[in-house]
Amino acid sequence: MPGPLDGIKILELTAVVLGPWACQMLADMGADVIKVERPPGSPMRDIGPFVNDYRNTEYSLYWLHFNTNKRSITVDIRTTEGASLIRKLAENADVILETYEPGFMESLKLDYNTLASANPDLIYASITPFGQTGPHSKYKGSDIVCFAMGGYMYVTGWPHTPPTQLWGSQAYHTASSRAFTGILLALYHRVIAGKGQYIDVSVQEAV
Repeated sequence: MPGPLDGIKILELTAVVLGPWACQMLADMGADVIKVERPPGSPMRDIGPFVNDYRNTEYSLYWLHFNTNKRSITVDIRTTEGASLIRKLAENADVILETYEPGFMESLKLDYNTLASANPDLIYASITPFGQTGPHSKYKGSDIVCFAMGGYMYVTGWPHTPPTQLWGSQAYHTASSRAFTGILLALYHRVIAGKGQYIDVSVQEAV
């Protein structure tokens, strides 16, 4: 049976951990998600454990878990040809989710303003450690840094122990959850207002 997002086309340009879960949830709801992998393929494919301990890019359980129901293409967006292909795909996309540092996509003319000029219906979401603006926007950040700066670490562990990080990439997954929700709201808003919009997700703020 078709899902609630049947017919929605999504381009995913995400990092190894930050962002894939958002697009997995969208794919689970029926969206056609195309994951853009960098050559020679996403590093996620090399993360174990592997099915039957067979180390192969198609057998990573980590890869399979976060990319259920997705399709993939391999594109080097840093090249003129690769960036041109993404711009062409964006003309017929409903949603783009990217997790590159602020300013990088603009340098390739793959930013929201550029792509929305050819596709006003486009919904474009960016997930970065500290958002696109503000005093920390240019800073690099990891899951544990955003976990701590967002306040999670202050309330984990025991009273007699130092602050503790939870298992897994909780900060990144929290941001993915917020991006997922924001994209759903933007899709609903587009039905009413007839236009797309830009979504800026800060991992720290999401936490």
